[in-house]
Amino acid sequence: MNTIKNIFIILIIALPTSFLAQNGNKYGETENEQILCKEALSVYKSYNKQKNYSEAYQQWEKACDVCPDSVQESLYSHGALFLKNEIKDADQAGDETRKAVLIDSLMWVYDMRMELFPSTTKKPKNRCGVLGRAASDFYKFNKDSAEVAFEMFKESIECLEAKSSASVLSGYYVTSFYTMKAINKIDKVAGLKRKAGMLTDYLMLMEYCNTAIAVAEEAGKERDLKGYSRAKANIEKTFIAIAQCDDMVPVLQASVKADPENLELKKKVLSLLTNRECTRNFLFLPVATAIYDQEPSAKAAYAIGMSYAKLSKLNESFDYMEEAVSLCDSCPEQATYLLKTGQIASALKKSNTARRYANQLLALEPENADAIMLIGDAIASASNSCNDGALGKRSVYWVAHDYYNRAKNMNPELAEKADKRMSKVSKQYPTIDEVFSLGLQAGGTFTVKDVAGCPCSGESTIIRVR
Repeated sequence: MNTIKNIFIILIIALPTSFLAQNGNKYGETENEQILCKEALSVYKSYNKQKNYSEAYQQWEKACDVCPDSVQESLYSHGALFLKNEIKDADQAGDETRKAVLIDSLMWVYDMRMELFPSTTKKPKNRCGVLGRAASDFYKFNKDSAEVAFEMFKESIECLEAKSSASVLSGYYVTSFYTMKAINKIDKVAGLKRKAGMLTDYLMLMEYCNTAIAVAEEAGKERDLKGYSRAKANIEKTFIAIAQCDDMVPVLQASVKADPENLELKKKVLSLLTNRECTRNFLFLPVATAIYDQEPSAKAAYAIGMSYAKLSKLNESFDYMEEAVSLCDSCPEQATYLLKTGQIASALKKSNTARRYANQLLALEPENADAIMLIGDAIASASNSCNDGALGKRSVYWVAHDYYNRAKNMNPELAEKADKRMSKVSKQYPTIDEVFSLGLQAGGTFTVKDVAGCPCSGESTIIRVR
């Protein structure tokens, strides 16, 4: 220790006085103050490099005593590291008094850093980032003060948005949850308001997480990728705890009622209800229609279409579903829109339309087993359109069976559904006598005649009997 000190003093003395005067002002007003400050900084940083944090903390305290407050931002970033190590030691030793003092010192370090270095060349919003760190550590050591931590997280996120750290995004939602519970014990109305805020905040946080994940993937930053993915999972876990349909609807309804002209709020409400499949309620259709009337969009049209479908109003549903498809120009939900529109078309006996949507979906996703299943449904419901007077009406069930079996093989999760449909169409097969009377034989190949309006014209299949 003394050797390091002596060498450092010799180096300082060897420097020209003019150099010290020109470059040492931030280290102190007098030459002696500057020497003492630089020495203290050098010593604690030396121990820090050795990861001897206990000794580094002792020397860091000396640097805090002899150096000007604004000497270096690293004085405070290093201080946070050393203090957290001391807090850990105090906790292990069971020294609660010292631990409390150290926690106060840690918060002081963050306050000083934010006050003295609110903006830097590399980080114009430095204060916001430091505030997020302070919020994380404050909540870590003050679990019973979630409301205070929440306000800190909130200010940091409003400033940094998608550039917020993973721990800040996650911490914001967790403390929001406990703040909501605390408020609810005192004021039910205010508690419901906070819960409504949590529901809409979820969409914002998911957007920020997804943006950060995309940036991390592009930059190849594995650590950031894991951090934001973990934060996203934590946020979703908290969301699920409060986002049951029966709980969501009255909260969201109160929120919309309180601000009926807020279109952005309605969009968030619609997204929440759609994502949680909470569509069979008195709120969903009015909100979706209100959005569509002001800003026709694929999402709004799809929401209205699905709502009508669940009310068994298929004709009204189909009109909106086709609108959703037409408004969706390579949107992320395009595959879903195509599939659902095709399924409703099939239920309306619009067989060729249903197959057309299925083929569009396969053009996007060639291995989509649901599209293959949809083609089977479209064909099975089109027996009258394929009647050529012989086995044409029955032959469609063979072709439908082929598609169901193909879908089952492509996706085992569809096995149960496919088996039921194959069982159903097999009951429509001709008898062995009917096949024999036409000079055909079970197991042989059969080509469906080309009949106008038949969705499987010209397709070959295998003759089967019931």
